[in-house]
Amino acid sequence: MSRTGQRSAARNYLPESKLEDLAIRLRRLANHRGLVRKEITSPMLLRLLPGPLRGDTDAYEADLRRTLQEANLDAERVAYLLEHAEQEMHIAHARLAG
Repeated sequence: MSRTGQRSAARNYLPESKLEDLAIRLRRLANHRGLVRKEITSPMLLRLLPGPLRGDTDAYEADLRRTLQEANLDAERVAYLLEHAEQEMHIAHARLAG
C-alpha cells in the first residue's frame, strides 16, 4: 500500500473528536493576540493554521474543518499538530505576559 493509501486508511479510523480538538486549538491559536505567524517553526502547523476570524464564525469554522479533512491527517500527524499548537499557544501567552 502506498504512503498516501496508508494515511487514507488511518484517517478512516481517526476519531472525529480528535479533528474537532485540533480545529478548536487551531482556531484559538489563530486568534490569539500574542501569535506571531512568522515565528512558527512547524511548516505543517503554519500551512493548516487559519487566518484570524473576520466575519461569519460558522463559515470560518466550516472552512477550518474542511481544510483539516482534506489534509488527510493520520493519528500521528494530528498528535504532532496538537502538541505544536499547544507549544505555540504557550509562546503566545508568554509574549503577552512580557
